Amino acid sequence: MNGGVRIVTDSNTMLPWALADDLGIVVVPLTITIDGTELTENDDLDVNDAYQRLRRGAPATTSAPSPGSFAAAYDLLYGSTIVSVHIGSNFSGTANAARLGASLAGIDVHVVDTGHASFMAGCCVIAAAQAAREGRDSAAVIAAAARTAIEVATIFTLTEIDRARAGGRLDGHADDDVAGVPLIRSVAGAFEQIGTVITEQAAASAMFDAVAADPRRLRIGVGDADAGAVVDDLYERLRLARPDDEIIRYVVGPTVAAHAGMGTFGIVHHPVDRAL
Repeated sequence: MNGGVRIVTDSNTMLPWALADDLGIVVVPLTITIDGTELTENDDLDVNDAYQRLRRGAPATTSAPSPGSFAAAYDLLYGSTIVSVHIGSNFSGTANAARLGASLAGIDVHVVDTGHASFMAGCCVIAAAQAAREGRDSAAVIAAAARTAIEVATIFTLTEIDRARAGGRLDGHADDDVAGVPLIRSVAGAFEQIGTVITEQAAASAMFDAVAADPRRLRIGVGDADAGAVVDDLYERLRLARPDDEIIRYVVGPTVAAHAGMGTFGIVHHPVDRAL
């Protein structure tokens, strides 16, 4: 039997499937079309196959879930109060599809547009799910997501600038005249280039330094699109340096890698008040 507040999100939030399952989050998948082949970004997706296609330079586009997909998800939760937390409408039509899905299902759904993409939006979802698990009402759950949206920040490498520009994600925030890979920071939805790095180790060090001295307790996401051992090393270094933080390892799935590029990696962080 359903009841209480239940959380729905989309796969672009990059939540690890096991974590989503543990928190009772329903994930509605986006679709990525790579070189003419449609792939659904769910837990059955062969991520390595999608990575290989992208590494070969295959053209890729992403699309929001259909309103019908959301309606089906909401039907499953009938009897609960539903809070649906999503990638920002500045990146995708997903939040609008969620609203249309609620209308199709004839169910009252609170749709939260985070204004963020990838694991930045994912952190908003986790905050909402934790509040729901604690028995908070829908207003408190929505407030938890909204507060996280204000506080969350990210630093990441941008490995394929042309992909980012083609998807409208970059808006000129990278310098073609400087050798190396841009290091991008986003806070409150604004993107800026904070430097250029020549090596992956330099990028990882900049990410570590961004949070190492923060006196607050943080949730830190460490994610990559097949970037290799440097990201595992960064994850372990953060775990050792900040044992009281919540540090989550996640995969940068194809709907993000299609825009940021293969080999991209980064951290997402924001202050937290309580543990998972």
